[in-house]
This record gives sequence, structure tokens and C-alpha cells, in this order.
Amino acid sequence: MLDRPPGQVWSEAVFNVALGIGGGHLRTELERILTRLDLVRTVTTHESPETAIHSAAGRSDPLGPALVFLVLDELRPAAVAMLAESDLRSVLLVTRTADVDLAQIARIPSAGILDAEDLSPYAVRDCLERIAIGELPIPARLAHRLLTSKTADTRRPPRLTPREREVVPLLVEGMSNKQIARRLEISQHGAKRLVGSIMAKLDSPNRTFAVTRILREGLHTSRAPREAHLDEEPLPPVAAPDPYVLECQHTT
Repeated sequence: MLDRPPGQVWSEAVFNVALGIGGGHLRTELERILTRLDLVRTVTTHESPETAIHSAAGRSDPLGPALVFLVLDELRPAAVAMLAESDLRSVLLVTRTADVDLAQIARIPSAGILDAEDLSPYAVRDCLERIAIGELPIPARLAHRLLTSKTADTRRPPRLTPREREVVPLLVEGMSNKQIARRLEISQHGAKRLVGSIMAKLDSPNRTFAVTRILREGLHTSRAPREAHLDEEPLPPVAAPDPYVLECQHTT
């Protein structure tokens, strides 16, 4: 994450964007918006998600990270697998947020989600700013569906370590790995490992769905049970008081 404090205005180019959209009005409109945003350094267009992912994954640019825009309805299993292996950040465009398959979205790793039917320069810019500071942009209507979904999870709540429970509320706040490391005074690698472990235990492909499950199940408010340290010596047993001594103390 780029670790920019929330609310601070971005004035320099940040992302190199690859559009993996088949064509049509959506790609034209998105390209027009992105080329006019000062957060975007370059924009390249590709005829398919696979070529966009391959191009962005092979690009090494120290001036800005790659970001791939993809349409949910155009993603085939091969593209989803490529995206997961590439470790790229992506923005997923969805249509019909009221009817979209939540399970399908959950299987696709993404850094943010945009409503393709409500595309505007403000919405795109807000999405990019949130991704840049480590937040998880998602349309309000889709977020509401995720939080109120009737598809109850029958699995047991995950067994999190005390350290992982410290990370959970920081994830809900939208903190990046770097920010979590600073807050907990640990290495960034350690923060990344903790976040990855939490996401695995929550069976979530990305932070958006990890945070959704955390909020839905109230995991951010539960407290870890107190655990004794292995190196602590047990306290000696307390002997029962002698009745004769108590009687003497009472009569003196």
C-alpha cells in the first residue's frame, strides 16, 4: 500500500493502469476518465483480461504500481487463476449489484470494486484514492448485500491467536500492512503474515470479504481468552485455613 493518510489530496500520478475490457462503451468511457485523472500515470488497453494481466504482471515500473481494471462478466477461470498467481492489484467492475452472485465475487481477488452502471470521474477517483491508502472500496449497495446476506455461514468462528485478534480491528479500519506493522510495532513482513493467516482462516480471497465476514459475525468486538504463558511457574495451591487458628483469632 502507498500509505497516504485518509483525506489528503493526491496531486501526483500514482498508478499505471491496464484495461482488460473487451470493448464497447464501458471501455471507452473508463479510458476517457482515467486519462484525465492526475493519479494515473499511463493507461493501456487490451482486448481481453488475460492479455491485460499478462502485460501488467510483466511490467516493472518503480514510478508507480500496476492496476488492472476487469469486468466480472468477462472473467473466465483461466483469467482468475492468472490474477491470483500474479499478485496484481485489480479493480473489478460489476453490473446489477442487486443481483450479482456474491459467491462469484468472493472467488476473485481484488483490491476494489466499482459499479459499472454508476461510473463517473468522482467514483473512479475515489476508488483509486482508497486503494492507494490501503482501503477497500466497494459500492454501497453491494456492501449492504454482503453485510445482510441471508446465506448464513454454518462454519464455526475461526480460532484466531491473540496477536491475530489485535490485527482484526485494524483491518476493519482499512489499515495497510505497513500501518498495521507500525501500530503493533512489528515488521511489515510480520504484519503481512498475520493478515494472510487471518484471511486464510476466514476463507476470504481478499480484504474486502475478510472485513465483511468480520463485521457480519462481530469478530472485531470479541476478545481473546486469557492464555497463560508456558514459561510462567504455576502459583502454589492455597491451603485451607485451620479452624483452630480462626477460633483463637476470634476469641482474642
